[in-house]
Amino acid sequence: MEYVNLPLVFLIGCALIALLAKKNGYSWYLFFFAIAVPAPLLLLALPHVLGVETATLSAVRLAAALLFPVAGLLVALQRNS
Repeated sequence: MEYVNLPLVFLIGCALIALLAKKNGYSWYLFFFAIAVPAPLLLLALPHVLGVETATLSAVRLAAALLFPVAGLLVALQRNS
């Protein structure tokens, strides 16, 4: 299996969600920063909040990294009135 640059995949996914939000009437750049910026900060805070042993679990880190993009996707799918 070849190496996959996960941060790049994360940013491209956030950009695609932001473009979907733009299509539905939202500001795409504010939307992009709202879903892309908090995820790394949340990952940095995990060891302090949950403890080092729990924060190093792959499932916990994946859930933390996908929390804001999934929430952003749910909001992006709604039309802006």
